[in-house]
Amino acid sequence: MRNGVPDGDSSLLVPPAGVAEAGGARARVLIEHLRAQIRALEQVPVSLANPPAPSAGPPRPACSLAAGPLPSSGRTAPLHRLKRGGLHEIRPEAYRDGPAALGFALALIAEQTAEHQARHLVLWCFTSQAAREWGRPYGPGLLACGLDPSLFLVVEARTAEDAAWALEEGLKSHALVAALAGIEIKTELTARRLSLAAQASRTPCLLLSDHRQAGLPGTLTSWRIAARSSGAAPFDASAPGAPSWYLTLARCRGEAPGRSFIVEFSHESFRFRLSAASSARAAQAGESSNWRLASRR
Repeated sequence: MRNGVPDGDSSLLVPPAGVAEAGGARARVLIEHLRAQIRALEQVPVSLANPPAPSAGPPRPACSLAAGPLPSSGRTAPLHRLKRGGLHEIRPEAYRDGPAALGFALALIAEQTAEHQARHLVLWCFTSQAAREWGRPYGPGLLACGLDPSLFLVVEARTAEDAAWALEEGLKSHALVAALAGIEIKTELTARRLSLAAQASRTPCLLLSDHRQAGLPGTLTSWRIAARSSGAAPFDASAPGAPSWYLTLARCRGEAPGRSFIVEFSHESFRFRLSAASSARAAQAGESSNWRLASRR
């Protein structure tokens, strides 16, 4: 009898209370062992019918970024470019895709804050008109995305010009891990100033533009985002699955424009992964099904 389980695994023994309280070496080893098991379990769907053996390492899914290198046909989704300092345009495919574009931007910020250790503050600028049309930031919703609402500096401006000024000044502070703006950029000069400020501070600035707006000058990348139904959860067919988006790369230096991808976001690992549906589309088109997201830093 070990840990209340007949024939339990001796590697899962809980150290005596005195050792745990003293922070002994055995307690630290046990904690690290449990953390490693949790990280491994987060990479695979949990099956209630066939739980993994305690001593067996769970297999890694083919679409996981942690699965290691896969054979690639050279077709990758360059999401790593969105982490570079500069101006990035995120445009909804249609009016109804506006919330999906915002959710994609927040997922990008969640991944960025999970990786960045020196900066944590996020600047979010929008106009009063945008707040009336789409609503204001909602704390419980940010928490559901893995984002701490206390890390957000929210600026609601009367005009797009005022919001752009606040965004530029925030980028110049060099204190932001990321910036998010839901404003309409009306002049090329404003876009250039924001781009230069973001590049100088090495801060990714995500600009949610109108679906009717043409491509902005000075942006490092430009994406079109469309909403997509999430797949079923692996442990419950009636439960919602991971958030999913249909992405189209409009412009990115060194990348061919017009390519489309279906990506999902894991709230457990705070990582994007290529959806299995995207690989199926590639196979039907006669291309390799072993697409993967680029994870270069």
